[in-house]
Amino acid sequence: MRVMLVASILLLSACGSATRVVVLQNPQTKQTVECKVMNPDIPAVRAKQIKDCVKAYKAAGYDVVGDSEK
Repeated sequence: MRVMLVASILLLSACGSATRVVVLQNPQTKQTVECKVMNPDIPAVRAKQIKDCVKAYKAAGYDVVGDSEK
């Protein structure tokens, strides 16, 4: 499952857009969610939006399983 998620992230990142995608998964339910921001004009805004999204899901018990920038 993780291999498919990472492959999807890499595919998305290779599409030529300036999109970052962070995939998180709930360890109990195995539900996955994505935090992403599509082509923002200001990189600092993109970084904050992604950070806030990831922070909220981590607080709900999710773990990061993929990140298109890492």
